[in-house]
Amino acid sequence: MCLKLTYLFLLLTLVFSPAGSAQTSNWKDRQEYDLFLKMSQTADPKARLALLSSWQEKYPQSDVAALRLEYYVATLAMLAQTDANQRQPLLNKCEELLKLHPKNANALYQVALWGPVVGGASPSADLLSKVDAAAKGFLNEADAAFAPAKKPAGISDQEFAKAKNFRLSVAHNALAWEATVKKDLPAAEAEYKASLTVNPDQGATAAQYARVLYEEKKYPEALFEFARAAQYAGPGPALAPASRSQVMDFFQKAYKDFHGSAEGSNQVLAEAKSDAFPPANFSMESAADIAEKAAKALKDRMASDPAFALWYTIRENLTGDQGDAFFDKSVKGALVPGGAQGVRAFSGTVISVETHKVIIGVEDPSQPDAALEYSRPLPSATLDKLKPGEKVEFEGVVSTYTKGPYMLTFKDPKILD
Repeated sequence: MCLKLTYLFLLLTLVFSPAGSAQTSNWKDRQEYDLFLKMSQTADPKARLALLSSWQEKYPQSDVAALRLEYYVATLAMLAQTDANQRQPLLNKCEELLKLHPKNANALYQVALWGPVVGGASPSADLLSKVDAAAKGFLNEADAAFAPAKKPAGISDQEFAKAKNFRLSVAHNALAWEATVKKDLPAAEAEYKASLTVNPDQGATAAQYARVLYEEKKYPEALFEFARAAQYAGPGPALAPASRSQVMDFFQKAYKDFHGSAEGSNQVLAEAKSDAFPPANFSMESAADIAEKAAKALKDRMASDPAFALWYTIRENLTGDQGDAFFDKSVKGALVPGGAQGVRAFSGTVISVETHKVIIGVEDPSQPDAALEYSRPLPSATLDKLKPGEKVEFEGVVSTYTKGPYMLTFKDPKILD
């Protein structure tokens, strides 16, 4: 939560400044009015608070108690931004004001704003109840509080709407905090989403939303919000630079853990930098999904291509723990495939060609795994046919192999037309 005295905060203070005048209020005497006048004309919030306390002490049963409470709330709200000791007194004054005027929008808002800060991770049941009532009360009263007729002079329609949305987001954040304390993750998720919907400019809220989604194991959405929080620097509430750096580190690690590599992470960061939510076509495959898809593709390929199935089986045996023994017993010096399992030749893609050697990719056309070595230079007619990227079929006697990178070498193999 951003606790700085920003332009937006000052705007909100102006929008919800207490209203009252000597002509419409019932003062006990001239001294009470003079005390009010001095207080209302005092800009410094600490000095104004002292005058409010003096007013309260001298006129405890004032007919304008509600107006005084409005000034208390407005003044303590300014002080609470930087002075933690003023936050509980602010909540107390809000409670007093709400007893007189249950729909006072500013008091409802202040409880929704500061209740979670005061309550922290282990709030009392009473505070939870008060925050719940205040947040829901403000959501109900927001349209009336920000009716066009109530827009102060000098404030644009856009600024007025922004002030409303800011306060709506605070109310939703308060309900999300309450749900998190109660371990109601679906409710917390819904409220954080509602908050970011009305006010996307909230890096800190994106981080809280991301944690809830991550705990719910909604990893793609959570990673998007972590990416958002790691990059968002304002103008709305943002994480401190050090915290953003920590979130970025977490995003990079969590993305690799989930996806299996860093591939695609830059695209997620780019999308999250400009939007609070993933785009409609957003998707992120898990490492398990990728592995499952690859396994299915391999199974399908082996079922449809007997030559590849034999090649893959040989490779798996050669790269296993007993690879050397298998090579010496079953592969070295043997004509491969030589009709085994009905296969007369292997098929691969030419990667490179020399006069005495041809490198082929059998499993992956871009990755070499077969070397055709010749005692004599290949004929020109053969070399003319062996172009990189072209398919070729071959069989021959195996001479050597290496496990990593895997390579099966054939001595003077036959290239089929």
